[in-house]
Amino acid sequence: MKTQTKVKSALIEMLETMPVEDITATELCRRANVNRATFYYHYNCVQDVLAEIEKQIEKEFVEWVSQATVTNDGQPAKSFYVTFFEFVARNVGVCKMLLNSKRPNDFLARAVEAGRMKVVSVMTKLYPNCPAAKIDYYYIFVSNGFLGLLTYWLNSGMHESINEIADVGERVSYMGLRYLSEK
Repeated sequence: MKTQTKVKSALIEMLETMPVEDITATELCRRANVNRATFYYHYNCVQDVLAEIEKQIEKEFVEWVSQATVTNDGQPAKSFYVTFFEFVARNVGVCKMLLNSKRPNDFLARAVEAGRMKVVSVMTKLYPNCPAAKIDYYYIFVSNGFLGLLTYWLNSGMHESINEIADVGERVSYMGLRYLSEK
């Protein structure tokens, strides 16, 4: 396993039990079974490792958002919700850290904005007479609820299956679509 992969995996594991501010390079090297000199060859500090992880997950997320599709009637495809929660499950440690972090987090802001751009684009085509502000209100409401649902699911142990939690997100989001068609 490459050094960088080992270090990132170890950091993700450690982030599940402690804040990044409490993680030292020495502890991270010990957990990753990596020599400190080798660590410092690749990184300047623990924060650099975290930044690389965030950049990688953001890239994957933006690619996923750009590929998410809708059905002929304008509803997000069922796979949209399932694939979202599959994405989260594959990256559970990083996602928990990002959602629960007390430190400023630009990733979440950029992820929410990427989602907004996609939703606004789709909804503007589906509801051409709907004012842009109304679409933004819909997105703000649904995205914040979705983040709450996601945070609760992750922090409560992910007891529901991916399909079950995706169904919850889908049903709540669909109920809100009526708002866009009302005058």
